[in-house]
Amino acid sequence: MPLRRKPVATTVSGHNGIALNVWDYGGPGVPLILAHCTGTLGRIWDPVVEALEDKFRVLAPDTRGQGDSEAPATRDQYRWDYSGKDLLAVVKHFNLGTGVAAVGHSAGGAHVAYAAQMSPETFGKVMLIDAIIADRAYFEGENRLATMVAHRKNEFASKDAARERLASKPPMANWVERAIDAYLDHALEVGEDGTCQLKCPGTREAWYYELGGASDLYDTLDALELNACLVTGEDSYAQNWVAEQEKRLQQVCVETVAGAGHFIPQEKPAETAALITQWFRD
Repeated sequence: MPLRRKPVATTVSGHNGIALNVWDYGGPGVPLILAHCTGTLGRIWDPVVEALEDKFRVLAPDTRGQGDSEAPATRDQYRWDYSGKDLLAVVKHFNLGTGVAAVGHSAGGAHVAYAAQMSPETFGKVMLIDAIIADRAYFEGENRLATMVAHRKNEFASKDAARERLASKPPMANWVERAIDAYLDHALEVGEDGTCQLKCPGTREAWYYELGGASDLYDTLDALELNACLVTGEDSYAQNWVAEQEKRLQQVCVETVAGAGHFIPQEKPAETAALITQWFRD
């Protein structure tokens, strides 16, 4: 299904001069930034944008090192607060001013919160979908996710082969078909011979997990002046984190999406769009 609004790619200079690719879906009304989860890219929001009411001017950045954004060569450049600074650079580039609406999923939720901590006036309401913001105790010991993705297959004989391998098992097996299409259409570099490789290899994605968890942000949540809607899935592993965030934030509501795991925007895009429209109605 074609998008009602054809996104335009724009290059923005992010923190430390990193070239960020930002998908500008256009649209009237309130500026809305959509920050994606680790290992995906801005266009993963396509199914959500398709279901949104035409009342937002939507911008979806590719996080540094993912999608079509520049990929720094060293691990230290993938700190999550740097991605927060990148979001502020996007706001500045597009002259969005203050009171901007922002939605962040998983690591993207942490990036939005970091940006709000550094520049409280930038955002009005925000929505954090299973944001990875939690006590450091949760992240002690072996980082199994980083180990797993570091050894992930990155090259495929064809796009069909990539679909067969990636979409046949969790988490992608639980996504709606349109989300799988959006990922495969934009996360793969396709060669002239039809072979494909991931734009964000597993070794680079692993750096994000190694540097993530936003525990320093968790420690100061009670001082963060943030009007937030926290969203989790009925079957999500992050429910406990969301419950702890709810206790610490000053202005907060919580929504639970029935039948969803952690990848709520990819599993339930229409429901996600409805929550966004409802939360930012004013």
